[in-house]
Amino acid sequence: MTDAPDPPAQSRSRLAPPGASQRRLAGTGAVPSCRGAALVGKRWSEDMRAPLRGDRYREVRVLRVGQPRTMDLREDRLNVILDSTGHVVEVTCG
Repeated sequence: MTDAPDPPAQSRSRLAPPGASQRRLAGTGAVPSCRGAALVGKRWSEDMRAPLRGDRYREVRVLRVGQPRTMDLREDRLNVILDSTGHVVEVTCG
């Protein structure tokens, strides 16, 4: 037993620190080959959905930051995450 104080709660957290730019679905790593990475920062419109589909992705799921979502991994799905202003903040596979 030591007299050292407990480390701050923030350093014990398993969550990413506020402002962390890398968010991923549970159990998945970074996938550099996801289509749509060039959309990050742009305002989403439904016209963007069709070009994202193709042989690899049958579904393009559009979600808002913080919106509940299923955590199942589907290789044929592309997730487009929008902020409150409708701008793309992240594109993930699965």
